[in-house]
Amino acid sequence: MADKKPFIAARLRNPAEEIATKKHATAKTDWIGGACAIVAFALAAATVVFLWLDFDTVTTFIGK
Repeated sequence: MADKKPFIAARLRNPAEEIATKKHATAKTDWIGGACAIVAFALAAATVVFLWLDFDTVTTFIGK
């Protein structure tokens, strides 16, 4: 019985100790989200650059 851990009430436990002892599984699909974020950022940046450089051309089509 000496090898058993003593019971500690849940309100007295340190949650950081429980988190440190658990093994965290990393998701295998994290790279998909990262790739989508990079593509979305590049598309947004290209759109902003296009609108900034070619604003006169875009406004001629909107007026018609």
